[in-house]
Amino acid sequence: MPSPVFWLDESLLGRVLAPFLRPVLEQMGWELRQQRDLTAMTVRRFPGLALLDTIEALALVPAYALATDLALVAQHASVVALETPDRPDRIGEAVVMSEGCRPASRALARATIEPFFGLRIRAWDGEQGADALPVLRVHEDEAALGPLGERSHDLGRAWFVLTGQPFVSHLLVVAPELPSDILRPVASLLQVLPEQLAGRAAEIAAELVAARPLDAGRLRVVLTEALSVVTPKVRKAVDELVRRSGSGLRLPPGEIYRPLAS
Repeated sequence: MPSPVFWLDESLLGRVLAPFLRPVLEQMGWELRQQRDLTAMTVRRFPGLALLDTIEALALVPAYALATDLALVAQHASVVALETPDRPDRIGEAVVMSEGCRPASRALARATIEPFFGLRIRAWDGEQGADALPVLRVHEDEAALGPLGERSHDLGRAWFVLTGQPFVSHLLVVAPELPSDILRPVASLLQVLPEQLAGRAAEIAAELVAARPLDAGRLRVVLTEALSVVTPKVRKAVDELVRRSGSGLRLPPGEIYRPLAS
């Protein structure tokens, strides 16, 4: 029987979590796989557990369950930022470019930019008819963690101020064929993961800042707050992101959320 697979993407947080998870998972007989643009299609082809972009994760529902044991969230700082050519209050209409960003980051931009900054977005990602307008650019991961200012804005923080909800960037999806006895040890591992990451947040931030000029303070906040169980507030935040982004996805039913150890 092949080893069960635990999928991570190669987002900043996916890369940070891999060294925590890999050695313990391998001892349990799991294989940790990472892929840069991890999608629902890949997870369908190679079923297992996947800490997957929220919009991609919802595309797997109801065939896959959403585990309540782990989600990636942002409140006071996030790894999604908006770059503007001028102060937002000096921009009436604009176009937005988010090429290279994950679906949840693009959904966050669609849900946040107009209502928070008071802008009118005339086109998204190459839509025609707005060539002369200012261009706003969405960045994520290290590219989003430079200094904030009049032309650089944390979209995850803007979403929290706008809605009172965290930005949920990733959810943990569970293939239906995985038995409880295989999932139970993983649940125990995930239970201690938030404390482990928070305990090393300053050290990891220092390592990343040494390699690239990043905002160390915001990065520490991101790492400290990133891991959460799926509480009712997290579920509500997922629903709000789906609604406000106009993604067209159905809201996940309550019964699709369950703990790994159930």
